[in-house]
Amino acid sequence: MHSLYILALVASLVFVGNPALAQIAPSVGNTSAAQRASESFNTSVTQFQTPAGTGTILPTDSLPSLIVPAERSAFENFHIKVLQKLPPKFYATGTMETSLRLETNPYQFPTKRTLIKQFLPQPSQMRLLNSFQQGQIYDIIGKASVPNLVMRLLPNVTGGWAFTPNTRATVNYFMIRDQLSHSIVLNTVVHSLSGGIQHDFRIGSKANLLADFQCRELWQLHQQPVFDFLPSLSFSYPLTDRTLMYTNVLMQLRGKGPFVSPNREIDPFYSFGLIHQRNGWFFSASGTLFQAFREPFGKSAIVRQDSYTWIATFEVARRVLKSVPGLQAFARVEPIWNFHSNNTPGLAGMDFRLFTGLRFAAAKKPIGSLVEQIRNDLREDVEAPTSPPPGSNSNGPGAMLIQSSAIADAKQTIHGPLPETQEPEEPSVATASFQSAVSDDEQF
Repeated sequence: MHSLYILALVASLVFVGNPALAQIAPSVGNTSAAQRASESFNTSVTQFQTPAGTGTILPTDSLPSLIVPAERSAFENFHIKVLQKLPPKFYATGTMETSLRLETNPYQFPTKRTLIKQFLPQPSQMRLLNSFQQGQIYDIIGKASVPNLVMRLLPNVTGGWAFTPNTRATVNYFMIRDQLSHSIVLNTVVHSLSGGIQHDFRIGSKANLLADFQCRELWQLHQQPVFDFLPSLSFSYPLTDRTLMYTNVLMQLRGKGPFVSPNREIDPFYSFGLIHQRNGWFFSASGTLFQAFREPFGKSAIVRQDSYTWIATFEVARRVLKSVPGLQAFARVEPIWNFHSNNTPGLAGMDFRLFTGLRFAAAKKPIGSLVEQIRNDLREDVEAPTSPPPGSNSNGPGAMLIQSSAIADAKQTIHGPLPETQEPEEPSVATASFQSAVSDDEQF
């Protein structure tokens, strides 16, 4: 009885000055309350040891597709000839990325100063704890801002069918595998499978507005599976032939399943960026504001804490081999700022990521609409009238006759035999476009 009384007293002292844990402090004179206090203390420590977030996976990492990879493929791609044997309206893109990065705050903890002020008891209270409890507190504080090396594998495959030049059905799958050199509790594997439809709205001669709606199932190691509805709008405008600017708005409606979503959280993404390519070099800069609204869903939310995150990304990539334009070596930096999270471990603090790695991309574009357009142009050339316009100086038979007499029944000008060798006529614009398209498809 006395030992339980002392344990309840120690637990209540630990909770003093800690708003996050003060609500679980029980009354001291009750034996069952003392047991609950001990269990609550252990639970609270476990919550600090296992952060509320998703470890090393950022919100932008788990999106099925971003405009940056899509626009990058327009600059750097490896066209495989085997893929051209597939149906013309079928398209596919695939990337394989392997990287090693330095991460300064993989736990997404608040600063040590904040943790000490929020979690560390006063010295008079600290000496009442046993060595095991003191070790737990020091271990929690020591996890803040501890750098780590992370190895990542990221295969990403997208396929679909182009119904029209502007409307497509798409399916996407990707996997993320993160392996840390230390803190292996954060090692994770993510699988994402999504499908949806996309439509392009041409704005003028250059700008484009892409409307996209996808449904996605997400599985992550040590996390509950979730289902997302992902509507988005992306606006892109080419400043030059090698420079593209874009902005994107995406809404992530997350829930337990397709018929109850969203019942866990609603997450808007606001992104903008700039892409430039020159002489085998690729440069990109982007920024994303992520907002997670979870508190209105109460117990259904996996983490009952709203949070905001600002993510900036800067990348430089270089083509490795001229004969394989889809193979790139890249370096990328990502500063990350978490705020509006009440210093919740896993959703707080500042993180910095430095990536280096290799990326390979291959693609098969839909060519059905292009071929159909070229055929229409050729048909127009064939159906066009062949008689020369008035005043023209043609060298053909009957060119010098009056137009009214140049008929089949009229006598034609007598000429000698035509020369055996003639210079070939220049092909029409449509024929040249068709030959160019065929030669592009037969690359590699």
